Amino acid sequence: MAPAQPWPLTFKRECGDTRPRQPTPPPPPGVDENAATVRHKASPFMPASTTNKLGHRIGARGGRTRAAILEATRSLLDGRHLGEIRVADVAAAAGVSPSNFYTYFKSVEEPVLALCENAAIDFQPLARYLDGDWAGEQAFVSARAYVVDVLLFWREHGPVLRIEHMLADKGEAGFVESRVKRLRRIHLAFERRIAQAHATGYHAKGLDPRLTSYEVVNLVESMAAGFDLLRRGDTPAESILDTTAYIVVKIVTGR
Repeated sequence: MAPAQPWPLTFKRECGDTRPRQPTPPPPPGVDENAATVRHKASPFMPASTTNKLGHRIGARGGRTRAAILEATRSLLDGRHLGEIRVADVAAAAGVSPSNFYTYFKSVEEPVLALCENAAIDFQPLARYLDGDWAGEQAFVSARAYVVDVLLFWREHGPVLRIEHMLADKGEAGFVESRVKRLRRIHLAFERRIAQAHATGYHAKGLDPRLTSYEVVNLVESMAAGFDLLRRGDTPAESILDTTAYIVVKIVTGR
């Protein structure tokens, strides 16, 4: 698989993001600057466990080694499929020995799972777009801000998220749990908003707010994952973002 190419500068400008991998991208056109999510970068220096595979406490040096392994894994995933990456490849890219790798992880899938868990932390602030005002035209503003941030999130974490989706769909327990944890808060936020519209008669009686929340989240994630394909027909980025936001508003509010 060819290495991922940087997004065209014109697209970055359309989405208001002219700098690669910035922790807080400028707000896109049509989004209130005060409504733009401030995304907090999950630190690879903060492992979920404070001990390594040998049962020893992870200190500052161990944290740096672990972080180097995570960054190497992430970099390799930009240009290769997961099945093409060996422990030796990750160790070499991280500047450590394979034995050092096994001190922290038992397989290549484990650092990928750790990257998924880091990505989940970055994703949580997006639920705040469902907590604000969705009356009238403000619903579109909030929905579009959410759509843009999901797109930027996938730009940052796409290779890892595709693996999360693939292995979760195959029933790999760790990746299923990672995906559920990442999306639980946004599912609940959408479910509450949809249930409010359902209770006031804007939705058909047979519509299930919980299942609908899953569909809305999947819709936006699918757009973000396949954004480059959607643009192959010279469709403007603005049109994709606006159309997705309008669909979200219609499904969520029934209006």
